[in-house]
Amino acid sequence: MAPARLIASTLCLLLASCSTTHSAVAPAAEELTRYVLVLEESPSGQVTEHWQHAEEFDLSWYRFPTSARASTYGRIVRVAKTYQRDCDAENDQCIKMCMSRPLPRGFGHIKSGGRGEGGKLEWCTTQCKQAYADCRELEGRQRQEFSAVDEAVDWLKRHHQGILVGSIVVIAGVAFVAVSAGAGLVVLAPAVLLAS
Repeated sequence: MAPARLIASTLCLLLASCSTTHSAVAPAAEELTRYVLVLEESPSGQVTEHWQHAEEFDLSWYRFPTSARASTYGRIVRVAKTYQRDCDAENDQCIKMCMSRPLPRGFGHIKSGGRGEGGKLEWCTTQCKQAYADCRELEGRQRQEFSAVDEAVDWLKRHHQGILVGSIVVIAGVAFVAVSAGAGLVVLAPAVLLAS
């Protein structure tokens, strides 16, 4: 029984060492433009990443047109510096504004009385809840930037279900675009490879 296990584990190691199509080790930052990142979720919920050489991955379905006659889909548009929202600060401000105003007509039964802020704080928190949830959702859809590859992969593994096709993730200065997302698989390709 032990020799069979030894042979099986040796064959597995040999197979893994000979495999060139997938690599769990992240490429160096200067080589990122030549790799596609594939995140795969197993049925148990564990997420693994594979770096695949771009030439081994068919990106022809995802190429963006760059000619002037092409549609505006996929064009890179320069924009002004983006404003980074602070959802927690916005929520605090919403609650403060709500608390400073009198309650609307028909809500006179909510009194703070001698109990401090009591029911009014709860009411204001509920009133600001949807705006806070919307802000957090938009925050997750904004472009994500990471200076280190490992940090980016860790974040992507934790947030892979919220990544939408077309989302941009900047890893060590290289812009990656989510070209496929859903059903337990997310594929991110360098934007420079998608321009035709």
